[in-house]
Amino acid sequence: MNAIPALHKSFRPLALAVALLAVPCGLHADVFSIWPFGGGASGKTVGSDLSAESAEDTLATLLDATQFWSEKVTVNGRNMTMKISMSDQSLPTVRASVLKLFPTAQVAGNETSLLMRRPLDDGSSQRIFLLQLRGLNPLLQFTTVLPKDMPRECPMELWPVEFPVVSGADGFMLMKFPNRDSHFGTYEIANSEIAPVMDDLVAKIGNAGWAPATMEHADLFEGAGDVFMKKDPDALLLLGIVRDAAGAVQVSFYTRKLK
Repeated sequence: MNAIPALHKSFRPLALAVALLAVPCGLHADVFSIWPFGGGASGKTVGSDLSAESAEDTLATLLDATQFWSEKVTVNGRNMTMKISMSDQSLPTVRASVLKLFPTAQVAGNETSLLMRRPLDDGSSQRIFLLQLRGLNPLLQFTTVLPKDMPRECPMELWPVEFPVVSGADGFMLMKFPNRDSHFGTYEIANSEIAPVMDDLVAKIGNAGWAPATMEHADLFEGAGDVFMKKDPDALLLLGIVRDAAGAVQVSFYTRKLK
């Protein structure tokens, strides 16, 4: 793995969004490591060697993977499709074969994940993300094709009113799931601390009529977010907050109507 650069911090939120959609709403989800369009990985990037469809089919054969989820999504105002497949293979076992299969892809990864970016002939790019939680099966494969005019940040006019903004927030990213009327968004606050950001957000969320369901946010030592509920109409909001090694606080939101 020494030859593969570590995943850039801007990749963190995607798998959380997927986890929140793929499991029952009450299950607590950890924050993993990918936005479908994040930059930051270094490595060789040459032309495309396979079409997006051919790459998916070839990888599915290699991994003996089965697709179990596909949905139209909107990321920062651009429409695309996200697909998720599962495999009984282990990432350490297939890593070398996957890298050999896509020799021209830009690659980043760590011991539990592998991200590949493949430029396509029409100017779009295919992102393939393999994720295996420590000690657990299956191996998950996330695949999407991003348009060539993909915005790196969400236009603020698209930002949901349910997601409060704190002072110093930057790097807004938004994923919308039209079929389930839900949103996932994230931003960061440079050179900040979790406690004041948490207090500010919880107050703003409470003032908007949401009630905390767990009081996890009140834990001075372990608090990293909370689950909030709202009536008329019934809705769910999840808040996640972490602080990275550079001192930036990463804030993630997920909301979904329950009826």
